Amino acid sequence: MFTPKKITLAILSACLVPNYAFATDLAPVEVLSTQEATQQETVDAKKLLQTGNSETGTTLRQIPGVDASRMGGHGVDLVIRGQQASQLNVLIDGAKIEGGCPNRMDPPTAYAEMSSFDDVTVIKGVNSVTYGSGGTGGTVLFERNAPTFEDGKPYNGEINLGTTSNGLTKDINATVSAGGDKGYIVLQGSKKSADNYKDGNNNTVESSYESQQGHIDLGWTPNENHELRLSYENTLVEDALFAGSTMDSPKSDGTTTRIRYKGKNLSENIQAIEADIYSSNVDHVMNNFSFRPATPVGMKRETVSDVQTKGAKIKLTSMIAHTQLDYGVQFESVEKMATLTNMNTGNTLFFMWPNTIQETKSAFVESTSLFKNQQKLVMGLRYDSVTTEAKDAALATDEGNIATDVYNGVYYYSGNTKTDDANINALLRYERKYDNNINVFAGVSRTHRYPDATELYMNKLGMGDHWIGNPDLKPEQHNQFDIGMSQNQKDSSWSISAYYDKVNDYILRDYAKNQTTSLSVSPDKTVIYLNKDATLFGLEASGTVKATQHITLGGNASLANGTNETDNRNLSNIAPLSGSVFADYSASNWNVGSRFNFATNQDSVNAEFNELATPGWNTVDLYGNYQINKMFKLSAGVDNMFDHAYYTYMNRTDPASGKTYKVYEPGRVVWAKLNAKF
Repeated sequence: MFTPKKITLAILSACLVPNYAFATDLAPVEVLSTQEATQQETVDAKKLLQTGNSETGTTLRQIPGVDASRMGGHGVDLVIRGQQASQLNVLIDGAKIEGGCPNRMDPPTAYAEMSSFDDVTVIKGVNSVTYGSGGTGGTVLFERNAPTFEDGKPYNGEINLGTTSNGLTKDINATVSAGGDKGYIVLQGSKKSADNYKDGNNNTVESSYESQQGHIDLGWTPNENHELRLSYENTLVEDALFAGSTMDSPKSDGTTTRIRYKGKNLSENIQAIEADIYSSNVDHVMNNFSFRPATPVGMKRETVSDVQTKGAKIKLTSMIAHTQLDYGVQFESVEKMATLTNMNTGNTLFFMWPNTIQETKSAFVESTSLFKNQQKLVMGLRYDSVTTEAKDAALATDEGNIATDVYNGVYYYSGNTKTDDANINALLRYERKYDNNINVFAGVSRTHRYPDATELYMNKLGMGDHWIGNPDLKPEQHNQFDIGMSQNQKDSSWSISAYYDKVNDYILRDYAKNQTTSLSVSPDKTVIYLNKDATLFGLEASGTVKATQHITLGGNASLANGTNETDNRNLSNIAPLSGSVFADYSASNWNVGSRFNFATNQDSVNAEFNELATPGWNTVDLYGNYQINKMFKLSAGVDNMFDHAYYTYMNRTDPASGKTYKVYEPGRVVWAKLNAKF
């Protein structure tokens, strides 16, 4: 809880011991991100790793307006503007990968090793129609750039070693690249070994895991106008424990193969072209007995899932007078199969994902017109045609369970196991930059988010607790308005933005007991999905100032609100007022710093869905870097210096048990890292 004494102490600590500098070469202090438009931020991925926890979802929490839901130590799941899961688009070097766990032990970021990327771009809300279908809450782009080489040195290399006092015991990653003007090869790999950490109450939180990841890029660059890249990537997570679930995961194995082409200055009519083709596959296993010896012999259960994602996209760019025209087509296919088995008998109990497939075919066009007085107008249209089917919904398991019968027992079900939807999405955005470097923008958009396989076809009955999808769900219709202002000057920058999102047919996850229109065999514990009307709105602000040649001060804050208008209830997992205050000090070959993180109470919760209120909290982090020589750099710090016991506002309701989990964050973490470049 907040107290005046704790707040004063934390703020003084943040001001007296400045925050870490984000510049890896210890040059003059560089702020965490660049922001021409306050709706979008691009961050150097390496700067996000200046902390004790290198798990991708956890590190992205440093970006204002981004949070994540913790179930264990790995697979921390992103939340932006009160939206999560398939409401967010996550692109990993131009490709998509869908996790294999219906309960999201392995969201897409679980297969995005932060140390392997150059840049991360977070787009909050919608500012373009070119990225993909949906993305109503936001889009996250993980990007790798082609390597560059010095004259006479056709290779680069980097090795990072890390360790911590609480949880993470070993973290190593390495990258080697070689090439020249005509092409390149990049080899990268990482390995992590994490123990269970302790929270601020000195209680052990089940969160350990082992992970290995690697990728290879083969690039062909015949000249400066063309780049063709072939990539292969694998991420293997083993023995992952989850305090916020009744199951753990012995294995999550994800692979992605992709081909990317970028061309520019192609002809008089086509200035640029980008093409992406990819295929990814995830094999996921979770059970309640491998790491839980107390599980009764007769209650051993295991779910094995297989998810395949394929996609292709081509985008062309043409210039017509002062207007840039981006246009193209896109295809995406996601196939999911998850089977729950009684391990005592070997019989299949349920097809949780009954062999589902969702195909999306899209066409888009977006114009960006530049006018006098540094004005810009963006207009976009996107057409999506989506077909979704549960191929095995009428197939009986070994125990005789049939998904369509389960749907009939809960909803006024139409009987359809295949749906076809087609919608037009639109964007109108205005930006202007004034002489004093003040940027303003306003945008309106209408975007559809289609229900995913879990929301449509989940099929699981339990011991009085059930989790049932609704095949008759309609796509969400988001009508968003964004407005903001920012200023970038030599010694300071600031931004403020607001958003309002009126959602028709919002897909609500709820208990059947709260809905009189549903039919349930066990309404108290049956998790269902229904369309409702909802509103989401919020405010975000940030700023930095270079107080002296060496000191930079700054901070950020965000606030959100979400309401289920149909039932006059709060939406779940909506952020309270939260943010951070930081101070940076940078000298010639060393820097130090601190950051004060905070969140206020969250009492506006969805109590009908057993969401728990969250007390306010605050932590202080300390950081330091020392450039030993041209080759070596040493980094060290303390996260949660005062060892506070806290959890975030994110609630996880486990359908398997009906229990709401609040997973405590790590207590004090002392960490150190060594970086070597050659």
